[in-house]
Amino acid sequence: MIRQISGVAVARAVWCFVALAYVTVQLVVVSAWPVPYEFLHHTVSDLGWTECTTEQRPVGVLESCSPRHALFNAGTAVLSVLLAAGGVALRPVYSGRRRTWAILCLWVLIGASGVATALVPGNVDIALHSLLAIPLFLGQLLVLVLIATSTRRTAPVIAVSAAVAAAVSLAGSVGLGFALAGYGPVGLTERLSAETIYIWILLVALVGTGRQSPSGTPSAASFSASSSLGGR
Repeated sequence: MIRQISGVAVARAVWCFVALAYVTVQLVVVSAWPVPYEFLHHTVSDLGWTECTTEQRPVGVLESCSPRHALFNAGTAVLSVLLAAGGVALRPVYSGRRRTWAILCLWVLIGASGVATALVPGNVDIALHSLLAIPLFLGQLLVLVLIATSTRRTAPVIAVSAAVAAAVSLAGSVGLGFALAGYGPVGLTERLSAETIYIWILLVALVGTGRQSPSGTPSAASFSASSSLGGR
């Protein structure tokens, strides 16, 4: 019981930090751009480009210049590891041995992919950067789906919110495909695809797991974890 309480509490605390730090790092990096950063059309990866460039994108010509690219890339690497660590720490709420191991493996894959994309910025090697990002996009979608199915009885808050986040992420991925072909905003659809998970982890961190005991009432682990985080 103590192990389960601490695992959930640690996951929520780590995820709260990750979500808030992720937004903060991006805002700090964007604030240093000498050219306008367009959230609708610039990609998240543009923040980590190590050189100023002018490129032809589906929407037209876009300038990218990120003086604080080192902060963004370092922050992305660290936060990717912490994101995965929070997912692993949440293991007590997952059900089903095979699904649990699949979820844990996906969290590790997501963390590794985030680190890898930070180490290879898009302007250094766009093909390799894009290849390394595929596990990140697919892994986040799959882990949300598996968590939704794995926690529908043990942690309904997580299950419902994960299902909604997965649906939004999937819609973003489909939209991104059209956007890359010139039919929509690349920046917006990419963020829906890759960053919805950060809204979800913040929700879990602030609201809790809604974990149920076998009798159908909130478990002591869920209550204690919620109380400890909320009382800070």
